[in-house]
Formats: sequence, structure tokens, C-alpha cells
Amino acid sequence: MPELFEIPIPLSNYLRLIERKRSPYYDLVEYIIADMERQHKSRIHPATIYTINPRRLKEEVEETIPSEKLTTINISRTILALLYGSKLEKDEDYYVTTSSGGRKNYHIKVNHNILSSLRMHL
Repeated sequence: MPELFEIPIPLSNYLRLIERKRSPYYDLVEYIIADMERQHKSRIHPATIYTINPRRLKEEVEETIPSEKLTTINISRTILALLYGSKLEKDEDYYVTTSSGGRKNYHIKVNHNILSSLRMHL
């Protein structure tokens, strides 16, 4: 795990919340990783791209993880904290795209090693 001083300040706070298993951040990370694992197991190819759209994810988890703290910005920061904390390499293990409206989507190249790195962080 990278040292907290190597991670941008807002993200290091989210990383701490995840590590301390604080809801809703930890619950969100668990949901994302479980969904990744489910999709990865159902694929024939060993590596797949898992795309996270924070706005769509917020709508998806509103009922299972009810919290006023789950805004699209907090979801984006939670995702980035997980990626930084898991030592995934930008452009190699994941990449970020931006829509014309400025919204970000996160694309993670899912394989067994990536899933292990993400799981170790929980």
C-alpha cells in the first residue's frame, strides 16, 4: 500500500475511511469489487474492462446503500482512493475518460491480479 503522503489529500481521507470500514465508502467498495468478480467469472476471456459511471452507480446502489453521503463526487473519490490504495497503474491497469459534459468514467482492466490487489485493500 502506498504511504498516505503519496496520495492526494482528499483521496487519502477516503482511503482512511475505506480502511476503517466506514459506511458508505467501504460498502461501496465491497459492492464494486463483488460486481467486478461476478462479471469476471461470467466472461470467457481472462481479462475484461469494467466500466464505472459514478452517476449510474449512484442510482444502482441507492436502495442497497442508503446514505446522503453517496454523491457522484464522493463516489468518484472513493473509486480513485481504491485505485491509488491498491497501487494500480494509471493507463496500464485502469484509465479514465471524460464525457463532453465533463463527467468521468473509470475503466478498470479486470483480471485475477487486479482483483487480488483490490481485495487486499479491504
